[in-house]
Amino acid sequence: MHSSALFRVLLSTVWTFGILGPLLIGITSSPWVSASKSTVNMGLVLQGGPDGTKEGTQNALALQGGKEACLSSLLGTEGYQYQSCSLRTYTPADETVGAYLGLIPNKVASENDFALALGYFPSKAIQTAARANGNKLFGIVNFEFLPPEGNIASIMFSEDQIGYLAGLLAGEVAKTRGGKVAVIGGVNQPSVRRHVNGFGTGVQISCSTCTAYGLYSGTFDADPKLSTSAAKVLRSKKVSVVFNAGSIFGTSTLKNLTVTDGIYAIGSGSDEWITNWAYGSVPGSEHVLTSVLTDYRVLVHSVMQSVLHANLTGGATVFYGVNTDQTQSAIKLAPVHEAGKVFNKELEAKMQGYIKDMTTGKLKTGVDHKSGDSRMADNGSNTSVELLSLTDTTGDSNHSSGTNGSSLSEEGGQHQSNPSSSAATRTIEWRKVLMTFAPWMLMIVQAVAHFGSF
Repeated sequence: MHSSALFRVLLSTVWTFGILGPLLIGITSSPWVSASKSTVNMGLVLQGGPDGTKEGTQNALALQGGKEACLSSLLGTEGYQYQSCSLRTYTPADETVGAYLGLIPNKVASENDFALALGYFPSKAIQTAARANGNKLFGIVNFEFLPPEGNIASIMFSEDQIGYLAGLLAGEVAKTRGGKVAVIGGVNQPSVRRHVNGFGTGVQISCSTCTAYGLYSGTFDADPKLSTSAAKVLRSKKVSVVFNAGSIFGTSTLKNLTVTDGIYAIGSGSDEWITNWAYGSVPGSEHVLTSVLTDYRVLVHSVMQSVLHANLTGGATVFYGVNTDQTQSAIKLAPVHEAGKVFNKELEAKMQGYIKDMTTGKLKTGVDHKSGDSRMADNGSNTSVELLSLTDTTGDSNHSSGTNGSSLSEEGGQHQSNPSSSAATRTIEWRKVLMTFAPWMLMIVQAVAHFGSF
C-alpha cells in the first residue's frame, strides 16, 4: 500500500474513533450528564391532594428518600459525578392530569437537570416535558411508558412480589385456620393481575393444601354496596385471611370482614394499621396481621443515587423488589402491631427465610409481567387463584380463568441487578447496540474503500 493511502486509512480511523465515535456512543448515555458540572439540580414532584406529607404516606417517604440522597455536599464520596446536589420539591394543587400539566413542563423542567414524579396522573406532563427537553432526564414511579421514551426512566415496584409475599404469609396463617384465603383485586388489568397471581403462587408455596380465591371488584374506589357484596361472597367461602390488592375498595371490604367475622387482613402499600385503622383506634385493627409496604424512601433514594453516579438510563424500566437487608428493601412487611399472637416471632423468622429465597431467586413468582398472568398455574389456566364473582355466594369453588389484558410492558430484554435493591432493568434498546458498533462498521467500510482503490 502507498504511504498516502495508509495515511488516509489512519486519518479516517482517528476521525471515526476520536470524533464521531464519542458522539455516537454519547447518544446512548444520559444526554444531560456533564462531569464538569459541579451541582446537579433534582426536582421531586409529590402527589397532590389532602394527605400532603403526613406520617407514613408515599409523599412523606419519597421526600425523606430525596433528602437523604440529594446532599448539599458530595465531596469525599467516590463515584459521584458532582460536587453537590440541590433538591427542589413540588406539589400540584390537586391529583389531576391538568394540575401536573400546569406544573411539570414549564416550571419543573426548566429548573432541574432531573425530575422525578409519582404515579399515573403526572405521566402526560412528564412525557410532554421530556419531549420538549431532550437534553434532560426524567423519571416516573408506578407508571410504565410503552413504547419507551428515550429520556424517561419508568420506575416500578415488582407488583408480583408484593402479592407473592402476602400469599406466603396468608398460607402460613391459614394452615391451622381452615386453609382458605383470598385476595381482593380492583380493576382486572395487568398491574392488578400481577398482585393477584403473585398472591396465589405464594399461597401454593407456603400451604399446598390451601385454597386461594381471587375477586376483581372492577373499581378501586369506595363503593359501600359493592363492598358489602364482596364481603358476603368471601364470607360464604369461609376464608380466614384476605389480602388487599384493591386500594380503597379493598380496605373498606376488609374493615367489614375484620369486625363482623374476625377475618385476618393483610394490607398493601402503606402500613394500613396506621393509615386506615388509625393506629388501632378503628374496630377490627386487632385482626390486621401486617401490610406489604412499598417503601418510597428506599426507591427514591436509590433512583437519585443512580442519577448522581450517572447510572440511570432513559428508555428503560427499572424494577424494585425485596431485599434481605430491610433498610435497602423497596418491598417489605410492616411491623406487627396487635396480631402478635398469630404473626408471632417464629412466623416472622420463617417469613425472613422466604424473603431470602426471593432475593436470591430460589423462589420465583411465576407471573408474566406483560399480561399479569400466571405461568405456573395448573391445568393450563392463566390464573393461580380460583376467581369469584360478586354474586357467587354458594360456597362452592369457582374455577373461572382470568383474561388477558392490554400490554403494559415489554417482556424480555436485559436484566441488571441494582446494588441497593433486588431491582432489575428490562429494556429493549437496539438503538444503543447500533450506535455502539456504528464507529466500527464505518471504519471497516472506509478501510475497504481505501484498499479497493489500490
